[in-house]
Amino acid sequence: MENGINRLEDGWDIRSMRGIGIGEVIIGSVLRLHAGSNQVEVHSPAKLTTDSESLLFHASARINLDRLPQLIDQVVAEVHAADSGSLRVRFASGWRLNVPVSSSAFGWIIGLRGSYFISSLPGGGVRMPNRPQA
Repeated sequence: MENGINRLEDGWDIRSMRGIGIGEVIIGSVLRLHAGSNQVEVHSPAKLTTDSESLLFHASARINLDRLPQLIDQVVAEVHAADSGSLRVRFASGWRLNVPVSSSAFGWIIGLRGSYFISSLPGGGVRMPNRPQA
């Protein structure tokens, strides 16, 4: 598929983000990770797993935000948007960011090249441009 997105059996592989380091981490009411001209926004509670710990965080609730700046310079190895509405970002270091399905809001949004947006849907599923809701 164009824009570096491939359909897999259980979701979407966002291969256009592979090999790009996180250049900016913005923590406000949402967590924003910038990788070149691409961006991942995390709107709901999520989990960051490192070599030594696994921590739940939530930007708008201000929960466990102290480790998130350490995502700067982490190189993206995989971004997978599951049909269920969950998101997995795996980094070359082995760290993982997992965003589960959010029951009442958008859990995450991915922006590619500043204009191509993919998002989870409240209650599950994925919204892709020019594609019916899954």
